[in-house]
Amino acid sequence: MIILLYFDWGGSRKELKEWNEKIVEACNKAEVKYLGLYGSMNVKWNYVGVFETESYDVFLDMGKCVNQPPCMTHYITEVLMKQRL
Repeated sequence: MIILLYFDWGGSRKELKEWNEKIVEACNKAEVKYLGLYGSMNVKWNYVGVFETESYDVFLDMGKCVNQPPCMTHYITEVLMKQRL
């Protein structure tokens, strides 16, 4: 499954890079593949983190290793599940 983490960022690029490094480290410890950080074409969100994992529970466990920084004013998680037609 693919998980998208849409979020707004109110901090500096340096702080974003530090947060991103923490995410990479947490994903390396968990069974989560981090596909990177992308700019959102949606005017509501600043960035999108893209993850691939076998289950949402594994993603949640990985997320517990990284605190939400004050610079991340709000976020939403979207789960994309592969469809069999």
